[in-house]
Amino acid sequence: MTNTDKESSKQHLLLEGLLVAVVLGVTLLLWSYDVGNPVLLHCYYVPVVLAGFFRGAYRARMMALLCVMTASVSFLPSLGIGVPLEEPMAFVLWSANLLVVAVLAGTLSDGRLSAMEELREAHEKDVLTDALTGIANRRAYDFELSRRRKDWNREQTPICLILLDIDHFKNFNDRYGHQAGDTVLEAFAKVLQHTMRDQDLVARYGGEEFGVILSGVNLDGAKESAERVRNLIESSKFPHQGLRLSLTASLGVAQILPGEDITSFIQRADAALYSSKEAGRNCVHFHDGTGCLRFGQGIATESTVGAADSTLASKLKDAYTDETTGVPTQKVFLEEFRRRAAETHRYGGDLSVAIVTIDSLLAGTEYDVRARKSLLAKVARLATSVTRETDLVARYDGNSLGILFPSTVEESVLIPLQRLRHEAAEYYDDQYPALSYTVSIGVAQVGSDESPGASLQRVENALAAAIVAGGSAVYLHDGTCVHVTDSPESVKQEQELDV
Repeated sequence: MTNTDKESSKQHLLLEGLLVAVVLGVTLLLWSYDVGNPVLLHCYYVPVVLAGFFRGAYRARMMALLCVMTASVSFLPSLGIGVPLEEPMAFVLWSANLLVVAVLAGTLSDGRLSAMEELREAHEKDVLTDALTGIANRRAYDFELSRRRKDWNREQTPICLILLDIDHFKNFNDRYGHQAGDTVLEAFAKVLQHTMRDQDLVARYGGEEFGVILSGVNLDGAKESAERVRNLIESSKFPHQGLRLSLTASLGVAQILPGEDITSFIQRADAALYSSKEAGRNCVHFHDGTGCLRFGQGIATESTVGAADSTLASKLKDAYTDETTGVPTQKVFLEEFRRRAAETHRYGGDLSVAIVTIDSLLAGTEYDVRARKSLLAKVARLATSVTRETDLVARYDGNSLGILFPSTVEESVLIPLQRLRHEAAEYYDDQYPALSYTVSIGVAQVGSDESPGASLQRVENALAAAIVAGGSAVYLHDGTCVHVTDSPESVKQEQELDV
């Protein structure tokens, strides 16, 4: 029983004691006054209704029976010979009414209490459950670690932690799209749940990062569990749109040490996970308190697609990966932009978007197709190098790249964009020395109530302003006008445009 349950139980006992006291008080009144008139019997309705409202139908009926018995002790002896028949009949009628009131009040209260309990359970589930995978979330993970740590301090119950990271998941998302990534995350979570014991907590605490808390298991048992999970994931096939996709995972294991705090415990498991990644992924490492050691027979693999349908896999790759630049296609960019914009509108946060265009391609420079593709590919690599791993660089159209900046305000976005503009302008290609690598960039932050189409229109207007001004510039649309920026810290020139 939790502390909250104990406190609630104490409150219920106190309430019931007070209601019994009220019943006894009303009974004393009946003894103290002439009861030829049964009007005082109506005072018994108060504890019965309160018991029904707060404690449900059963408690209300018990309280009604208590009221009838105490009232009969004080009321019935006064009904001697020669008392009009109406008085005992009135007592019987009152008793029946009191029981009916108890049943009605209690039944209504049971419905209310049941609805409140369902709402509480649903709220707890939402608070502690990851919406995508249905397993525990970061909040539940932190709470369970803290609880298990207390068990360790009190009873010396062993605690082990397994951290898992899906290998090359970002490349997987870029190749197949985030819908496929979400499908795989759900299936991955189910594999973990079915593999671990019921008493183990399986949680998703990051994008493609999972944790398993094992209680009552020593380090040797945790290592065996981790290797079993790794083998099962490696041998599993995750279906999506007719494909049978393969994944691998890197794992790190640690057991809590005497006197160790939660932070150090997690850091050791994370260090073991990092060792698995450095060793080539798809393997298990454990931290024994002094260093990280390898366990099991995992072998690194780059395969993400089963061979069952190679033709369909090739088509799906073409749908999500741009052949020229190697970055995601416009389809992926637009789908991800709509999803991110919807999340921003629903939960708050920041989202910025930019479009990058190579000036020489717009100018119609007459070079062969290979040269134009070379330009786009190099700028795509430059864009990827200056952005974060959480940002998305994709092909926007024939001559442009699109960049999404999640959780980033427009002022911070200018830092990598200005760097991209400078590095593009300084780039030189011996094979095509006459080609310009300067870029024009338009950028805007998505408004809280703005549609994705309206946001893209503002970005395109900012890009048009940069092109009209001669290129090699970053223009920002702040919702009302367009600014040309020479640095992230200052706005040196502002142009009112008819947008």
